Amino acid sequence: MCIAYEKETIMIGYYNVMFFLTFSKGHDEVKKEIITRRINSGEEMNMQTIYKWCILQGIPVIMRFVYRTDFPLRANLRNLYSFCRFVREVKYKKEHSY
Repeated sequence: MCIAYEKETIMIGYYNVMFFLTFSKGHDEVKKEIITRRINSGEEMNMQTIYKWCILQGIPVIMRFVYRTDFPLRANLRNLYSFCRFVREVKYKKEHSY
């Protein structure tokens, strides 16, 4: 027997990086409340913290870099470099995990 849940996607912005988290309605409600509460309380979170939390909780996550016109070019480039380094690190760990 297979149970199909409706999906709900929320977006979390971290500087130039957008995280799209997909929750199953009725199944992942508590997890959604936890991450929302942590962010709204002002808890300091970085890319790694958000990504690792999603992986540990079994929440599908997609990350996208977005060029922001309200940031100077140099800041956008620095954030793009950090994002690319992080993505490369994640891929490396996936390939070399046992």
